[in-house]
Amino acid sequence: MKSNTKKNTLLVVLLFIILFLSLYSLKTSSEIKELQSVFKQEKKDLKNALDEMINDYTEVVVVKKGLSKRLRIEVQKMKNLRDSISKIEMNNYNLIRKYRSKITSLERENRRLFIKIDSLNSANKDLAEKNILTNEILTQKETTNTELVEENKKLEAKVAIASKIEISPVKIVAMKERSSGKLTSTSRSSRTDAFKINFDLLDNEVTTAGNKKVYIQIIDDKKNVITPKGKTNLNNGTKILYSDSLVVNYNNSRLSLVSLILVNRDDIFKGKYTVSTFIDGNYSGNSSIDLK
Repeated sequence: MKSNTKKNTLLVVLLFIILFLSLYSLKTSSEIKELQSVFKQEKKDLKNALDEMINDYTEVVVVKKGLSKRLRIEVQKMKNLRDSISKIEMNNYNLIRKYRSKITSLERENRRLFIKIDSLNSANKDLAEKNILTNEILTQKETTNTELVEENKKLEAKVAIASKIEISPVKIVAMKERSSGKLTSTSRSSRTDAFKINFDLLDNEVTTAGNKKVYIQIIDDKKNVITPKGKTNLNNGTKILYSDSLVVNYNNSRLSLVSLILVNRDDIFKGKYTVSTFIDGNYSGNSSIDLK
């Protein structure tokens, strides 16, 4: 009787043990499956996080060479880390924590680097805008300067015209010398010993007062200069031979001039003689006389 009781008790204990072990095994298996599921999800999350960071780095364009090189290095680091995560075995949970820590560190580095890039890009954008504004200002200044130069040229041309000294009509008288030495007028070329030329410099308040050079040129109807005394350059770039030159002190008021040009009567022939006048390098007028 006692022997049966002991056997029954032992059987009950064994059943409890088996039941306990079965329940524990089921619980452990469930926990392992859950842990494996969490492990897979962790690996997936880590890889996704790295993929996002790699994509963010790849899309960033940095002109500065130093930062561009650093970005490439960081991208390679993340790719290597992503490949390492793919190789982690299911039972190596400690590595997951280690890689999670590395990714957290990379994210902090990302924030610092992207802040620096944003700051640089903002500075470049501001600089570009300033350059655009500066170029617009320079273009406006160049346009304004060009307009001012044109206006100055027009003004200088007007001043040059306004400062030109006008003259009264030129009077020409052919002169012959009598035996007494006195000069009288003549209309005959064979008796002409001189030309008396008379004209006035008219009032001009615009031009500069002071000494003015006056050149007088006499030419015959064959364009020969009579009794040339020298050559001078005009303001328009041409050169002329002149028959007489004077230097007068002009004070902006009317000034009368008389020139007596002696000639050899043997060189004077019948025909038309034209007298042209030039003041300070500018042509000012002419007149002519016909000799028989």
